[in-house]
Amino acid sequence: MSVNNAGLIRSLLCSASLFCAALLASPVVGAEQSADSKAASDTTVLIPVSDLEDIRRELQAVKAQNEMMREEIDIIHAEATRDWLTEQRSEEIKELVQDVLADADTRTNLMGSGLMAGWSDGFFLASADGRFRLNIGALVQTRLMVNILDGNEGAALQQDSTRYGFENTTTRFNLGGYVFSDTDFFIEMGFGRKDPYSYVADVQEFGTRLYEGWIRQRLTDNIAVKAGIFKLPFTREFLVYEGLQLAVDRSLLDMRLGLGRSQGVELDMVFGPVRSQVAFTNGSSAVFFFRNTDVLVPPWAAYRADTEWAATGRLEWLLAGEWEQFRQFTSPTHEEFGMMFGIAGHGQQQERNQVSTSPKGELYGVTADLSMDFGGASAFASFIYEHQVNPDASGDVDSIDYWGVVVQGSVYIDPKWELYTRYQIGGPFNQQLNDPEAAGFDTQGVSILTVGVNWYIDGQDVKWTTDFGVSFDPITGLMTVDQAGWRTDPDNHHAQFLIRSQLQLMF
Repeated sequence: MSVNNAGLIRSLLCSASLFCAALLASPVVGAEQSADSKAASDTTVLIPVSDLEDIRRELQAVKAQNEMMREEIDIIHAEATRDWLTEQRSEEIKELVQDVLADADTRTNLMGSGLMAGWSDGFFLASADGRFRLNIGALVQTRLMVNILDGNEGAALQQDSTRYGFENTTTRFNLGGYVFSDTDFFIEMGFGRKDPYSYVADVQEFGTRLYEGWIRQRLTDNIAVKAGIFKLPFTREFLVYEGLQLAVDRSLLDMRLGLGRSQGVELDMVFGPVRSQVAFTNGSSAVFFFRNTDVLVPPWAAYRADTEWAATGRLEWLLAGEWEQFRQFTSPTHEEFGMMFGIAGHGQQQERNQVSTSPKGELYGVTADLSMDFGGASAFASFIYEHQVNPDASGDVDSIDYWGVVVQGSVYIDPKWELYTRYQIGGPFNQQLNDPEAAGFDTQGVSILTVGVNWYIDGQDVKWTTDFGVSFDPITGLMTVDQAGWRTDPDNHHAQFLIRSQLQLMF
């Protein structure tokens, strides 16, 4: 207890003693007065009113002083107790603070100075100064497919007319982002069909593969150079990421006539509402598989007998809206109106293999497309034309032309539910034979109508898609793509039906 507190208590005790003495003195004086009065007479002696008032005031003053002393004693007790508790736990608190600081230092050393991490339309790691960023993503698509070849059964088909099954069409893991502020990169690998566009449906193999792997250096705010494995800038349908398609999968025509991926270098340019891509690569194997049985998806060896030259270019005009909204085919209800028009061209000449005496193959193609977003509805149409010279290794076919038209649209009936439809028609035509007696290729085209529904459980990240399709014309082996779900019709005159249902997880 401090000296000030002891002095205060002594003052309080003295005041209390004075008060008690006053109380004891008052009755004695009264008693003496009463005794003297009784000796003189038997009448009662009354204390004057003025004296009572003085006593009352004195009692009130003493009561107020007692209350003050009680409060001061309580404060002194609380301070004494608090000081005791602080001294009791001071060491424990110091130890706790030291542990927290040590843990913070450890985390800072492990993470780097100002490292940020979290979720922004995907998981990411980034530096505080914004010069480095790593995006981590994945795509998982699992689907059920049911195919019915109407009226086909027996030796000609050599399989049941109705077939169904489940498959994990693709399971991918990707890393992207930028380093040193102006160098972008993207790596995507995973498990799926090693060659999804193979003409030989019975030899489809699933396994690990590298889908894309490229580095892009930004030269200016508007110009960049990309090198590695990437999608050839030809059809918009193929340029839209697999997880951002409108239907369960791309159209059969685009899967056959689209150029797919290649490896090489590409020049990207964006000037306001106009952007372009020009690529010089190893070429496309999309319609060259039946010339070289060793052609698979990239990566390819540098000295592989692929092409002597291959060039692809695409030009797009943004007539309304923002570039970002055309990363996907759907147009959510909150979007503004947008319109984009694109054209592209491609040419390549095959490199002759040292064991082959057949003429060199060539491929030339053009495409055009129009996309419109209405904020709750969307529309898309595209046209493809390709001319192939010397497509057959036997040399029987001099040239063959391909064409295709794809039209699709969608409308939201609810912010999470969307109806869509697609019609596609086209295929090979105008076949020129070097030998009039040669059989050549079956030039039967395709005519397919598809209707479906999307349930956006959590946007494109978690989506369930189901569609029903009918092929009005037979599908030949030349136009069959196993991943799309359509089968070759050996009788060439029966309708074919396809039901697909897919659950997608993407981030």
